[in-house]
Amino acid sequence: MKVNALWLSRMCSYKNSSLCIESAKTVIALKIERETVLLKRYKRPFIETKIKNKLDLTAVFLEEARMAKRFWEEFGKLIPLADFSGRKPRHNDVTNKLLDIGYHHLMNIVSKILDKYEIPTAMGLLHVPRNSDSTPLVYDLVEIFRADIIDAEVLRFLRLKKKKLERADNQIAHFLHEVNERLERKYYLKEFRTCHTYLYYMEVQILKFIKAVNRKEVFKPLSLPDRHENRCS
Repeated sequence: MKVNALWLSRMCSYKNSSLCIESAKTVIALKIERETVLLKRYKRPFIETKIKNKLDLTAVFLEEARMAKRFWEEFGKLIPLADFSGRKPRHNDVTNKLLDIGYHHLMNIVSKILDKYEIPTAMGLLHVPRNSDSTPLVYDLVEIFRADIIDAEVLRFLRLKKKKLERADNQIAHFLHEVNERLERKYYLKEFRTCHTYLYYMEVQILKFIKAVNRKEVFKPLSLPDRHENRCS
């Protein structure tokens, strides 16, 4: 499609400009900020990062990896009944399985939003395609939302259990129901001076990214309160 060809051309130009590094840092900084908000909720140490001072993508990736290691260490301390030794995709323990299922669910939501605006997903800022079915842009954008929705729900879900879960299979439907409930929670968005669901926030955030690429600007994300507020109940 013509629209798709135009987007791919603009995205390619964006990816090869200095804007790419600045927007990539913004995405990772926002991811770390939301992880910090989650840890703060459980009175765990804050994660401090110097991501804004990094000058190239290699340095950005190294800082992201360092911050991820710290986050998962603190995350693991919050679920003492689980056998969790760190984030390991496709691992058999309950925590990693729930994280995998949750991230896949979130990716589907991001994909649908991008499809709605006819945005191809084959080219991203941070991730690269590994096969013909890869969707790097989806992987990039999911980074922004996963702490608020999936990481937060996995923690809440497992901490409510009075005994250790041995299998995740019979918990999936309940878990995804809780994730969807979380997506419908409302937050007061200062930019709009009104309350909107997290799903709405996701769509606006993605549209802001699309706008940045189309206008050749640095991505400037929408801010989100640390918690959904009583005035939005």
